[in-house]
Amino acid sequence: PKGPCPGGGALTVIPERCVEGAPRLSAEEAEAMAAALHPGWDRDGEALVRRVRLDDFGAALEALNAIGAVAEEQNHHPDLGIADYRDLTVRLSTHDAAGLTANDFVVALRVDRILDGDYFQSGSMSSDS
Repeated sequence: PKGPCPGGGALTVIPERCVEGAPRLSAEEAEAMAAALHPGWDRDGEALVRRVRLDDFGAALEALNAIGAVAEEQNHHPDLGIADYRDLTVRLSTHDAAGLTANDFVVALRVDRILDGDYFQSGSMSSDS
């Protein structure tokens, strides 16, 4: 993919890994990357937000911990929260860039794999809210 590197153009494909110092994306780049994510992601100003209702507190905590492990692996940390004992919120933005970078989409795609993939196919996830 083209990217924010010497000689690169617009970044339109989500990279495999987070990179230090990733530049802020243009609105067009962010929109192109968002097309690859679960439709449950919303834009909230300069952030990506996904809210999901899980079956119970244990499932929400398990998902939160799995997302935390991804964040540590990628060294890019979302704001995470559990409300009403089972509603998980994931909020991604790159503070250093004052907006969205490719790193936010790298982590968002991995969050999708956790919430929508084999991780919760046992029925722990009921629906996005």
